[in-house]
Amino acid sequence: MLDIDSSAAKAIDELTAATGVGPRGGLRITFSADTPDHGFALSVEPHPAPEDVVVADGDTRVFLDAHAADALADKVLDVRKRHAGRVHFGVYPQA
Repeated sequence: MLDIDSSAAKAIDELTAATGVGPRGGLRITFSADTPDHGFALSVEPHPAPEDVVVADGDTRVFLDAHAADALADKVLDVRKRHAGRVHFGVYPQA
C-alpha cells in the first residue's frame, strides 16, 4: 500500500486546511490518460469517491482510484520541492 512520507503528510494537511474541505477531506490521486505523459492527476477533495482506496496516516488522508492504487502500491508519496508556495509531490520506491 502507498506510504505517506511525513513531508507529504504535512503538505496535504496544509492543502486541506487552506481549501476548507473539512476533516474528512484529503488528496485524491487518479490515473489520467489526459495528462501529457499519461500520469497522475491530483486534486483536493472533501471526501473519497465511492470506489476509492483510502490511505490514512493519522488525520492525513489520500484517496486513490483503482488504477492509482495498483500503480502506487509499492511507492512512497513525498514532497521534494516547495517553491514560492508551490508543492511538488513525487512517488518513489519503498525501501
